Amino acid sequence: MDEQVKVDWERCVSFHGHVCPGLAIGFQAAQIALKLLPELGEEPYNPKSGIVSIVQNDACGVDAVQTLLSSTFGKGNLMFMDHGKHVFSFIRRQDGQGVRVALKYGAMDNERHQALRVKMMDNTATPQESEEFYQLHEEISRHLVEAPPEEHFAWRKIHFELPKGPRLNPTVQCAFCGEGVMEQRASVRDGRIACPECVEKYESRVLVLNK
Repeated sequence: MDEQVKVDWERCVSFHGHVCPGLAIGFQAAQIALKLLPELGEEPYNPKSGIVSIVQNDACGVDAVQTLLSSTFGKGNLMFMDHGKHVFSFIRRQDGQGVRVALKYGAMDNERHQALRVKMMDNTATPQESEEFYQLHEEISRHLVEAPPEEHFAWRKIHFELPKGPRLNPTVQCAFCGEGVMEQRASVRDGRIACPECVEKYESRVLVLNK
């Protein structure tokens, strides 16, 4: 493993808390972006502020994206789309040029690992099976990090129109709980402003009453 790659991987593991294949997926996706994005366009590339990361899952790999590209919700340069796909798009703010990286279908197939994973989740694994699971966990993760990226990933250059700076939304008061909520996320129930949390409670109550 290249020394810089090793350092970057250790940073990701430290942030995430443990080694796992999911983290390795995000790590490789981010590494691909780091290599390709400087070649897109003529303006300087700054990973600390110039990249917006769009992730289509909320799995372990997102921690690697946050670590390597400094993409966070707080800075407004991390966007989450709940698509359940190991797909990551990385866009340069200055020109909208980017790269879309996707894990190839079947790239993570390992029947023994999957079988043991089920037992681990159900708490039915024996101590020997647990040890085997974590050994496979480590091996699969290391292979994902060290293998040529084209073995497990497909990518293509893209252009994406990003929002022009952060949107400022007024805060309104929820009539049900009294807390503040962004106006664009609020709804109206019984003629009163309601936050999403209270809307869920309201709809649950209506469902019970209609039974």
